This record gives sequence, C-alpha cells and structure tokens, in this order.
Amino acid sequence: MTRYHFWIVDHDRALDAIGRPVGDRDQALVHAKRLAIDLAESGQEYLGKGYAVVVLDDAGIEVHRESIDTAEKSG
Repeated sequence: MTRYHFWIVDHDRALDAIGRPVGDRDQALVHAKRLAIDLAESGQEYLGKGYAVVVLDDAGIEVHRESIDTAEKSG
C-alpha cells in the first residue's frame, strides 16, 4: 500500500501534513476531496483564503490539489 501525504496549504506554504496509506492514487484523490469538504464544513477559518488540500506521493511529488473554497458541501 502506498503512503500519500495530505497537506493543508495556504497557497504554497504547508500548514499541516497528514500521511495516510491508501490503496492507490484514485483513493488518495477521494480522501483529499473528503478532507476538503470536511474543512469547508467545519473549519470556517479556511474559507475564502485560498487554502487547499495537496496530495503528495511517497517521492514528494504533488499529484493533486483540492481547493477548500470550492469543495462541494454535503447535505
């Protein structure tokens, strides 16, 4: 299982990094979208300021960037 890293970033500055093993890149993207939605719904301090969840692979290469501002809210 590959470990992907999910960073909360303010433009390009990392604020928080969370490593999590997932099965593949597709699962990593789903997890990033879920994190962005959760932060949009519960973390008002992240909205309107350009924050995103960035997915890095084990080599440190960015494979996806999910905006918190445009994350689809559930319900």
